Amino acid sequence: MTIPRDAVQTFGEWWRPKYSVPNTRMVEAVQMLARTEAILLDPVYTGKVMAGLIGLSRRGYFGRDENVLFLHTGGATALHAYERELLDEAPVAE
Repeated sequence: MTIPRDAVQTFGEWWRPKYSVPNTRMVEAVQMLARTEAILLDPVYTGKVMAGLIGLSRRGYFGRDENVLFLHTGGATALHAYERELLDEAPVAE
């Protein structure tokens, strides 16, 4: 399968302030998926990607009839490194 370059869009605002630094949107996404779907997301990567997916959805980016596929790449073991932030025991960046 070949995907044309102009068919790919990227959105970079959800990784800030820094790649490995937690932010409030990531914390919300990791907590939401854990509570509602029993899916554990890696706080550094998949948590921020899910935050972006949630953000785009809230903005109405996806149409009602569109299918969205989220590829979970693992990383649940990294949860322990960010335990305090995910349990709301430490401040995180906006």
